[in-house]
Amino acid sequence: MRDFLNDLSLARRQFFGRPLFSATVVATLALGIGLNTAVFSAVDAMLLRPLPGVRSPHELVQLYRAYPGDRFGSLAVPDVYDLRDRTTEVLQGLAGWTFANISMTVNGEPRILMGNLVTANYFDVLGVPPLLGRTFTADEDRGPLAHPVVVLSHGGWQRLFGGDPAIVGHQVVLNGRSMEIVGVTPEGFGGAMPILQPSLFVPLMQLDQIRPGSTGALQSRGERFMNGLGRMAPGVTAPRLADGLKAAMAGLREAYPDSYTDTEINVVRQADAGIHPTMRDAQVMMSAAVMAVVALLLLIACVNVANLFLARARDRAREMAVRLAIGASRAQLVRQLLTESLFFAAVSSVVSLAVAWSAMQGVNQITLVGVTATPDLRLSPRVLLFTMAVTLVTAVMTGLMPAWQSIRPAVTTTLKGESGSGRRRSRAHASLVVAQMAMSVVLLVSAGLFLINLRAAETLDKGFDADNRLVAFVDPSLQGQDRAATESFYNQLEERLRADARVQSVAFARVLPLGLSSSDRGITIPGYQPRPGERMSIMYNTVSPDFFTTLGIRLSQGRAFTAADRADTPPVIIVNQAFADRYWPGRAPLGQVVRIGRAKPRDFAVVGVVPTGKYRSLGERATPFMYFANAQEWTPGAAVLIHTNGAPEPLAPALREAVRSLDPDLPVASIATLRESLGAALLPARIGGAVIGAMGALGLALACIGLFGVVAHAVAQRTREIGVRIALGAQPGGVANTIMRDGMVLVGAGGVLGLAGAAGAAQLLRGVLYGASGTGLVFVTVPILLLTVAAFAAWLPARRAARVDPLVALRQD
Repeated sequence: MRDFLNDLSLARRQFFGRPLFSATVVATLALGIGLNTAVFSAVDAMLLRPLPGVRSPHELVQLYRAYPGDRFGSLAVPDVYDLRDRTTEVLQGLAGWTFANISMTVNGEPRILMGNLVTANYFDVLGVPPLLGRTFTADEDRGPLAHPVVVLSHGGWQRLFGGDPAIVGHQVVLNGRSMEIVGVTPEGFGGAMPILQPSLFVPLMQLDQIRPGSTGALQSRGERFMNGLGRMAPGVTAPRLADGLKAAMAGLREAYPDSYTDTEINVVRQADAGIHPTMRDAQVMMSAAVMAVVALLLLIACVNVANLFLARARDRAREMAVRLAIGASRAQLVRQLLTESLFFAAVSSVVSLAVAWSAMQGVNQITLVGVTATPDLRLSPRVLLFTMAVTLVTAVMTGLMPAWQSIRPAVTTTLKGESGSGRRRSRAHASLVVAQMAMSVVLLVSAGLFLINLRAAETLDKGFDADNRLVAFVDPSLQGQDRAATESFYNQLEERLRADARVQSVAFARVLPLGLSSSDRGITIPGYQPRPGERMSIMYNTVSPDFFTTLGIRLSQGRAFTAADRADTPPVIIVNQAFADRYWPGRAPLGQVVRIGRAKPRDFAVVGVVPTGKYRSLGERATPFMYFANAQEWTPGAAVLIHTNGAPEPLAPALREAVRSLDPDLPVASIATLRESLGAALLPARIGGAVIGAMGALGLALACIGLFGVVAHAVAQRTREIGVRIALGAQPGGVANTIMRDGMVLVGAGGVLGLAGAAGAAQLLRGVLYGASGTGLVFVTVPILLLTVAAFAAWLPARRAARVDPLVALRQD
């Protein structure tokens, strides 16, 4: 310990003795370590962090209905209650929950809040005690519309009521009905999906109040919209839980054969689910890609610092020789030099926390239209441990080679003032330059691919036109209006909007394309035999007649919906080309029949076909999709879509005023341009492009600085040689060309190795790219860019070498 403290004291003197050198090292390493910390904090938040604010999160599991072709289907309300009662030996409890938009007037302003409908045992299963008041009781799981109570989340309590400590017992009006606030959840708990934090929780028995017209959903086994969340009983293993659920499903299959054919329960540990199991593979791939890029940036930073330490080793060669001459062992010198490297890395890691914190705050400010999203990146204990590990690795990587070179001087020649180890140091410098250039090429090619991918995401054919479109969400049923009143409201709203000269067309839809919401329904195609494991549940939308015109979607065949497609007329349906190709290959789709539902099936005749677009994500393959006429498959809540003649933003006040004139208490939510509403779909590409593009720019800067430093150091080492050459008649231009040639040979070797590595990286990144054209151009542009910048970085020291005064150089020790 005494020796270590002595080494640490010497490291401190070395650090403060050369402030410019130390500042350069700290800035370089802090950037690399800080960005790695920030990216890992995002990975931690998405994939690794336990569900916050709950008891023993490792005991929690998520339950899904598994169908052929779909492992993560939702549960029906009876599924939740039946499985809860039939799995008591393997689950301590099973709760159900779902998202819901809820109308509430706050400070005189009607607003739509994101809430959760939950079974009464939701908080008990999660192990969440109330901060104020109480949570729900078992009685509140019985009796539809009999429990007008609400529990506020801590965030909702703060945002809506300023953290009023006397809030319990107050009345609030939700969807036109007075409800009592009975409790507040503790700080830190953000629901079962904390990235989307609800403002409040409502008992599931109030379903028809929160989602008018949904009373039958409490008994229907065909309406599946619930998420299942269970807590494993003590001592229960995963295989035993699976067996218990299989036995429960066997009992349900026997009791309700029509509802449980070809279906099982899929169990996912809460810790393994990520944001959602369907997104986990994409999350892992994107996380791995970004982590690899920032790790590469850190490697480049480490190579830069190693080169700086090698340059400093030349100045300390005589010091090392003296230490060896008076009896110090090489192991002691290595320990001392590695301690110095660790000291530099430790100081850099402290500074890196500020870099990471700034980056995390930027990410935490990301917002999506209509969503209370909270990425919640933070310096958690796991993230800090990661930073410590990265710091140790960095210390070894930056210090080992310089330390090894520093303890290998020819003692006699070094003590005489001669340079006996320059060739070894030159080889070390050269190998580091080659490695740096190779890694820079890989990093810049990856950055270029992501930037092209971002451009492709912005311009990709999505199947609709997003320009000059304004969208918003309104739902008169949240104010207690029945279907007739709601339809009348939509008709009047459309008339008022069409009267504005800035409006070309108006339409209504159940969901927005590429939005956060999606729904699917089971179908049967007469005469079509599904393949084993083929999914026969297809995504759909319910739209008004002018939907296709408003979004610029052309019809390939047939017609669009019209006002004649009413509830009392034969059901019709419009499908996309992928649907037609899958179920009627080589046949005309018009007039074909699509059967919807099992218990009470209805036959829908195909009257139109539209091109295949993008529905849930930009990277999805061609996916079958179907559209219903809103009058025939009624849904009260709707997104309003307005096609404007010019910029859509100025029309937002007119939309609010039109709604207010029809119903002053009805909130209008998520007013935005359609392009802004695509933020969730474009978010992965935007984050990837921004983060990795920035990493590429930083990598290029580090590579240039490193090359300049190496060549400048080589010139300094060869000052005496250059002076002799010029004194013997060498031309300054020839000397400069020699210096540049030596530097560019290293750059060229690194570039060749880097292109090979970049080709491999491109193959690994294919899974997160959209297959944009022009990727081959990146492999040409990046080497040219690097060679150009490297040539300039080498030219500056070469120019300096050509101006060396022979007399000064020959007098140099």
